[in-house]
Amino acid sequence: MRARSWLSLARLLSVLSLLLASCAPAAAPTPTAAQKPAPTAAPATKEATPAAKPAATPAAPAATPKPAAGQPRSGGILNVGHFADPISYDPIQEASVQSVSLVIPNYSGIVQHDPLQADKVIGDLAEKWDVSPDGLTYTFHLYKNVKFHDGTPLTSEDARFSMELTRKPPRGVTSPRQEWLKAVDNIETPDKDTLKMTLKYVSASFLHNLGDGRVVVVPKQVFEAKGNMKRDIVGTGPFKFKGFTPGTSFSIVKNPDYFIKGRPYLDGITWYVVPDVATRFAALRTHRIQLTPFASQGLTPSQSELIRKELSDKISVQKYPSLIFIAFWMPHVKAPWNDVRVRRAVELTIDRPKVIKVGAEGSAEVSGYMPKGSWSLPDSEFLNLPGWRPNKDADIAEAKKLMAEAGHAQGFKTTTITRNVTNQERTALAVKEQLAAIGIDVTVNVRDQGTMFELLYARNYDTAVFSGSASFDDPDQVFGQNFASGVPRNFSEATDPQLDKWYDEQSRTLDAAKRKEIVFNMQRRMFEIIPASMLFWTVYELGSWREVRDLKPGIGVYNNLKFQNVWIGE
Repeated sequence: MRARSWLSLARLLSVLSLLLASCAPAAAPTPTAAQKPAPTAAPATKEATPAAKPAATPAAPAATPKPAAGQPRSGGILNVGHFADPISYDPIQEASVQSVSLVIPNYSGIVQHDPLQADKVIGDLAEKWDVSPDGLTYTFHLYKNVKFHDGTPLTSEDARFSMELTRKPPRGVTSPRQEWLKAVDNIETPDKDTLKMTLKYVSASFLHNLGDGRVVVVPKQVFEAKGNMKRDIVGTGPFKFKGFTPGTSFSIVKNPDYFIKGRPYLDGITWYVVPDVATRFAALRTHRIQLTPFASQGLTPSQSELIRKELSDKISVQKYPSLIFIAFWMPHVKAPWNDVRVRRAVELTIDRPKVIKVGAEGSAEVSGYMPKGSWSLPDSEFLNLPGWRPNKDADIAEAKKLMAEAGHAQGFKTTTITRNVTNQERTALAVKEQLAAIGIDVTVNVRDQGTMFELLYARNYDTAVFSGSASFDDPDQVFGQNFASGVPRNFSEATDPQLDKWYDEQSRTLDAAKRKEIVFNMQRRMFEIIPASMLFWTVYELGSWREVRDLKPGIGVYNNLKFQNVWIGE
C-alpha cells in the first residue's frame, strides 16, 4: 500500500510540474507513424492509439487579437483538468464520463441536445428530419459531403451501422445505450444521405434518447476492420485526436473540415490528468488550467465557496444538476440480499441527509428513483415513506425487527466496493457507519473506475456504493439505463414483471398526465422491492476562468461536451 501511495504521489507531482511549467511554448511532439501531421487541407489520420507521443507542455493561455466586443473569435487552446485516463476510446461501448467526455468532441450524432437550450433537440449530422403522421417513421436528411477524420466520406450506411451497433450489439460488443433505442423496429438507407428509422410503437422519448451525447456515428469500415473503436478515434466531430500520454494528458485539435462552417472556434483542447482534487484546484487557481471537469471531480462545495469569496472576478462557478445518483447496490440474486426484508432494513436505516453531509459536503439532493422534478413523487408522499421520513428511531427499530425475521438478528458481515473518488469513498464510509446500527458489518474496498466496471459488469461483488446516471430527466433514461430487467447497468440484477410492464407502458404514452401517473406507480413499486437503496442525486459545480466564453453545462454530464461553440476571450 505504501509503495502504491508513493507511486501515486510521484504521478501527481509529475503532472503538477507540467502544469506549473514556464509559460513559454514547449516543443511540438514528434509524431508517430500513425500521427504524421497533415497539411491544413488534408484530413487527419484515423489511427489514434494510447501509445501516442507526449503532448506539448501546457502554458498559460496565449494572447490573441482583440475581437469586437462580445463577438466570438477563433484561436487558442483550452486547458482542462481531468481526473483519470480514459479506459478506452470506444464511444459505442464506454459508459463512464471518465472516457467519453474526452472522446465526444471527436464525434457527431444524428441529432443532439441544443447547447444553448438543453431541453430542446436539434440536428447534428441531420440537417433536417420528417416525422410521419402516425409518429412511427423518422426520416433524417444528413448533411452532404461530410468527411470522417481519415478523409473517407460519411454515408447513411455509417449512420445505420452505428445505430444498429447501439441497439443490437453483436457478440463481444457491449452497448450501455442499447435500451434507449429499443423502440426502433427497422433502419433503412434510401440513399447515401438519408436515414430512415421506423419504430415499433410511438415513443415519448425517442428523439431525446437519440440525441444523447454518447449516441454517435462511427465509420463502419474502421469498426468492422478493428472489431471496436477502443484504440482508434475516427469521427466527424468539430475536433480530431492529436495525442494521449497515459497519466499526463489527452489532446485534440480543430477539425478544419468540420461540416459546420466557422466551427469550432478553439484551435484545440488539452485535458491534463490530475487525479488529486486539491492539486487540480491549485492548477485552476493559478490559471494553468482554465476549466474543471464536467464530472464528479469538478469543484467541491468548499472550493466553490473559496472562489466566490476570493476569485469571483477571475473564475466563474456554474452549479447544475448532474443527473447522476449514488446508490447502495445489493444483488437480488445473492443471499442475504435476495431477501427483501434485508433490503428494506437497509433502506430504513440509512439517513440520507447525514450521508449527504459526509459524502457530498451537503451539496446534493434528497430524492428517490427519479431526480427531484416533474417525474419524482411529490414530497408530501415521498418524505413520509419508511426510510425517508425524519424519524430515524422508528425506522431503525423496524429495521432491526426485519433483520430478526430474516434470521439475522445478530447481523452479518459484508463487503462493498466503491470508486476511488472523494464523494463515493466518503459516502461508502458513511453507509458503513450507519449500517452498523443494525448489525451489518461492512468492509469498504476502494477500486479505480476501470476495475469497478469490470467487477460490476461481471456481477462479481457483494455490495457496491456506486453511481447511476441519465442524460436527461426522463423515465426512459433513468429506468432504461439503470433498473430495467437485463440492462448492463442494472447492477442489482433486480427484475419485477409489474415494473417492467409499467415501464413499457409509460414509454409508449404520449399524454403527459397519464404517463406521470404510471411513473409514480413505478416508483411506489420500487420502494417496495428496493432495486437499489438510493442515497442522493449529486449537484455539480463547474469552475472556469472568465475568458472561457459560451460554455454552458448541458443536461447532466453527457451532453453539450463538443465545445464547438466555446471560445476564448480576454
